[in-house]
Amino acid sequence: MRCITVARADKPTPLVLATNDLNSDALTIARRYKERWDIELFFKWIKQHLKIKQFFGRTENAVRIQILTALISYLLVALYKQTHGLKQSLWECLCVIRATLFQRQDLEISQYRKRRREVEEMARLQLGLF
Repeated sequence: MRCITVARADKPTPLVLATNDLNSDALTIARRYKERWDIELFFKWIKQHLKIKQFFGRTENAVRIQILTALISYLLVALYKQTHGLKQSLWECLCVIRATLFQRQDLEISQYRKRRREVEEMARLQLGLF
């Protein structure tokens, strides 16, 4: 076993790692640990926010499809955030998308205005009987 101490710029305390890799240098091991930690955080986010609490099928194919669907959902939310230059977290973007997924506010407002103009035009063209 080998003990490595890594100084972190954003934290006051160093990170102590235990490894059985005796050949790689400390910087390479620290970089691998960081990459692995990013992967762990990625799957934690998926588990918490994309709601894979239970699998709907029992076959290997059903489980794979559900996981791939969650990954695609994650990537679409990340792409939406990046494309629109949003400053919110991915969780907040996902909440907004869930709440407004089937709403087309611009379309609904324009249809309302068009209908209101049509009603006003019909009222103006009607002859006054009384």
